[in-house]
Amino acid sequence: MNVCTRLVACAGVLGLTLVSQGASALGMMDVGDWKIQFSGNVNGYLSNVDCKSPANTGGGVPTVDGGLACGSLSGGDYKQANVRTGLLPSWLGFHAERTEGSTKYGVTVGFQPGIDGNSGITGGPLDGGLGLNAANFRQVFLEWSGDWGGIKIGRDLGIFGSDAILSDMTLFGVGTVSDLTAAGGNTSLGRIGVGYMYADWKGQVQYSSPKWGGFTFNVAIVDPWGLVDLSGDSLNAGSFAQEGKTYGLEGKVTYAWEGNVGGKVWASFINQKLDSTVLSSKTATGFDVGAKVSFSGLEAVGYYYNGKGIGTTDFLFDAVDLAGNTRKSDGEYVQVTYKFPGPGTKVGASWGQSNLDLATGEAASSLVKKNESFVIGIYHPLTSALNLVLEYTDTESTSHIGDKAKEQALAIGAILFF
Repeated sequence: MNVCTRLVACAGVLGLTLVSQGASALGMMDVGDWKIQFSGNVNGYLSNVDCKSPANTGGGVPTVDGGLACGSLSGGDYKQANVRTGLLPSWLGFHAERTEGSTKYGVTVGFQPGIDGNSGITGGPLDGGLGLNAANFRQVFLEWSGDWGGIKIGRDLGIFGSDAILSDMTLFGVGTVSDLTAAGGNTSLGRIGVGYMYADWKGQVQYSSPKWGGFTFNVAIVDPWGLVDLSGDSLNAGSFAQEGKTYGLEGKVTYAWEGNVGGKVWASFINQKLDSTVLSSKTATGFDVGAKVSFSGLEAVGYYYNGKGIGTTDFLFDAVDLAGNTRKSDGEYVQVTYKFPGPGTKVGASWGQSNLDLATGEAASSLVKKNESFVIGIYHPLTSALNLVLEYTDTESTSHIGDKAKEQALAIGAILFF
């Protein structure tokens, strides 16, 4: 799977997470000793994007390698219109569970198709014959739980960065489009890579603790991941000669409370050793902290992450330079939304950025230094199941030599849950 396909496929993993978290609220049917549920959503948006590439001041084609504002990699300005899926994929989810004594068992499998038909077969930005839409199976796991906590084995949303994306208001919109998804694909990027690292779908064995007065923790052994060279200025798993003999480790502690002023705070970490048969071994490690507080329709979110060797946008993307040295990265976002009583219309604004530093001794280049965006959105529940969305996103990408690409995206559409 190429880098673009992997990132776009990764972007739309969240629907079934929401389904599995809200299964009891959506209703289940009895089939023998099992309770069965089919649920999900379909969403679609008219998306119009204006892409500005870096100004050509002479000498080659200026780019922002690894930049997420569309125009970063195109070498020229362009505009793109699509009827497309947003950050949250359309999905059909299957969940089954049963209880024996004090133990609950369950399985979850999900299927997520996209709307836009461009698959690269036509060789250009426009759809054409055999422009097949994108489809993915991103969640498949078994689980069992009791008074002692719970075990999950399979493929599910990673722990590090998960609260950041699940708190992102663009989850029900489009957000940043980027060169990667401007021509369509399964999902957009939302705020992925522009304020937080993507949690992604990961093979894992996870333990979840019971709740102690609002406190919970999770820890997971994760399938090892390889380096990804999104920018063209980094080593990938192959050129690093990376071995896959080590697991990753992720964990999180959370405290949540209810009341007139409700919310939660959390902190998580990620760690994986990068073993190489050619270059010296490295360690990718990072942490994040976040908080969400709500009061009488008003909700505020604040989030920050920091790491070394974890890369930017997604785990291990552009994490090391061409000499195999790790790069530091960090980012943050803030978000405020207000839900009006009565109609239930929610308005929101958010700002965030993700930063990638040069490695020690690395010369300045067109490598992305910062991806930054500002989003305003209106989310109106026309019915209990159907939500209308209007969203504007302004994204800017800056390289380490000062080149800038700019994206302005307007999206209007709807999302229907079932």
